[in-house]
Amino acid sequence: MYCSNCGNKIEEGAKFCPFCGASQNESEIKTTQINTSSVIGEVKNNIENGKKSGNLYKILGWVSTVISLFFFPIIFGAVTIIMGYLYRDYEEKHGNILIIAGVAFALTGFFLGYGTPVYY
Repeated sequence: MYCSNCGNKIEEGAKFCPFCGASQNESEIKTTQINTSSVIGEVKNNIENGKKSGNLYKILGWVSTVISLFFFPIIFGAVTIIMGYLYRDYEEKHGNILIIAGVAFALTGFFLGYGTPVYY
């Protein structure tokens, strides 16, 4: 059971909250319980729906494309190419664009990092 005033967990049947002293009327008591299995199930369903529509591949592809300009361009460029290849099953033109962007941004990121002087 939780306090209706401060929200701290209190003993079942307590008349007053030991933390804030508020009176606990039975009609005002709010019991909050999170069912973790339903939350996990909902997250799994969202991921599966993203896979079914291909949006998961598209979003991960574009995010890794931008990241490849700044951090580990070869790795994130490869991730972009893979996501573009997987997204081609849903929309071929956009998948091809993602693959081309992955190669271009990976090379650009590589040369930006290679051309940056390092001062010791």
